[in-house]
Amino acid sequence: MKNQSAELYLQGTPICRGIAIGNLIVLHRQEQHISEQSLPIEKVDAEIRRFRQAISKGKDEIHALKQRLQKDRIVEGVAILDSHLQIMDDPMITTDVEERIRALQKNAEFVFKSVVTECQKQFELLPDPYFRERFKDIEEIGRRISHHLIFTHKTPLHQLPPDSIVLATDLNVFDTAEIDKTLACAFITQHGSAASHAAIVAKGKGIPYVSGINLEQVQSPHGGAVIVDGRTGQIIVNPTEDTLKKYKEMKEGLHDHYRTLTNRGGLQSETFDGYRVQLSANIDLLREVEGLNQFRGHGIGLLRTESAFASGAPLPSEEEQYALYSKFVDKLGSLPIVFRTFDIGGDKQFRHAQQVAESNPFLGYRAIRLMLREREFFKAQLRAILRTSHQGNIRILFPMISSVAELLEAKEILEEVKAELRSQQIPLAPHIPVGCMVEVPSAAMTADLLAKECDFLSIGTNDLVQYTLAVDRTHTFLNHLYTPAHPAVVRLIRYVVSEANRAHVPVCICGEIAADPRYTPLLLGLGIQELSIAPRHLPTIKNAIRKTSIVGATRLAEAVLKLSSAAEIEQFLTNEYQRLAPEDGLYNH
Repeated sequence: MKNQSAELYLQGTPICRGIAIGNLIVLHRQEQHISEQSLPIEKVDAEIRRFRQAISKGKDEIHALKQRLQKDRIVEGVAILDSHLQIMDDPMITTDVEERIRALQKNAEFVFKSVVTECQKQFELLPDPYFRERFKDIEEIGRRISHHLIFTHKTPLHQLPPDSIVLATDLNVFDTAEIDKTLACAFITQHGSAASHAAIVAKGKGIPYVSGINLEQVQSPHGGAVIVDGRTGQIIVNPTEDTLKKYKEMKEGLHDHYRTLTNRGGLQSETFDGYRVQLSANIDLLREVEGLNQFRGHGIGLLRTESAFASGAPLPSEEEQYALYSKFVDKLGSLPIVFRTFDIGGDKQFRHAQQVAESNPFLGYRAIRLMLREREFFKAQLRAILRTSHQGNIRILFPMISSVAELLEAKEILEEVKAELRSQQIPLAPHIPVGCMVEVPSAAMTADLLAKECDFLSIGTNDLVQYTLAVDRTHTFLNHLYTPAHPAVVRLIRYVVSEANRAHVPVCICGEIAADPRYTPLLLGLGIQELSIAPRHLPTIKNAIRKTSIVGATRLAEAVLKLSSAAEIEQFLTNEYQRLAPEDGLYNH
């Protein structure tokens, strides 16, 4: 690393917003030196037992990390660790390695490394960058198991000194899950994308994170402070006293501002000229509803039903689902709750009868396609949901609809289930609104046809951006191309809302764009009537709504639609938000 004594500004990519001031802690990856050893036949069984113990210890560690994330309500991270536990039960990790140890009579760590290396070569041949990127999951698991076989030194990330800024070439999900958020105040990496598993957990913990920094340029002599500005992506090495004072004041201001917004939970989510916006929460787990109550009066705009059940487990029964869904409805009372039917496939897998191997499951059997194939399970879930309808205010949402034919088939099955329940004299609500997700361009471009068959539409911008721009949102080197500010995405949203309005059907946005207050005036100006976001963002977005006038928002949307690039749109929205809400330092540079 270069020795720097003067104040130095470095520019990276912001991953998680916020401001941090602390001291650098370098995370070193110790190279695992593994030698090949031959074993006498009488020691092979003991070697296999040693390998099984290593897997068992690795699983115990992951379960401990899961408990930590569950305590912090970081549900996305819990789902990721569930998928890692599933990988650790894969025959490639278990049976294949044991058989090779026995056949080759070699030491477990050598055999295991050879299997992981072969797996890496297979992943590198795949054309889809998503799956090449997913090899990192196997690599992380391999490193964890190998640690228990050869006892390499590990940096105790849960025992960092206070105000630590972790500096690393890259971070994996185990790193960010293990780190105590009261001790680590920021992350700086050379590689990493906003949609990586490590970034997802960092965002859940609210730890500022900047990637794309040349580590050779980062050094703070004599334990000096380093500033991480997760709003702009700037890293300030060896800051002056004046710079330190400035950023300390901004950091305190951000904290005070958010606390003030949280205390205003009882205010209406409406523009200052009276345009009412329904503000709802995206929820994964039952325990999150308790946290939702502190924000007062918000329903659930998106209940990800698959998240409540462990990935990799068998499909849950109707009774298991009904027991859980009833608890959600009881806790919400008269507030609305939108049940999105199982969105499984892709990176969320369950064991089911017709599971097939796919080269690209994100474009294969997932969400509604899989449910229409798994018809009996689909009916079981619909029965479980419908049985709760007389208890509260429920709605049903079908994910990943790509054609009217799919929507009609799903609605036909829903009507079959209703008829079956009525024949059994099971009480149902007289009217249960039905909607579909708009996540792929084909759905957006046929919004006029879909709206005629729905009571509401819900735009999932995370997938819509990905599929519209043909950019994998987890790709490290292409994350700059993944942006909801692209003119094509803005125009698709406008078209969906316009066609839905003709059919008098409301439209909700439930992707990450809805949680960014810079986009709030644009979305309102485009005609969006509901925003559904993670509960922690409710105070900020409510404040953005109340700072906006619907007349001004409409004019802003008209201006944005005339811009020709994502960079222009994002800068325009940032400038406007700085003008409307100068006290919100998260987007003020």
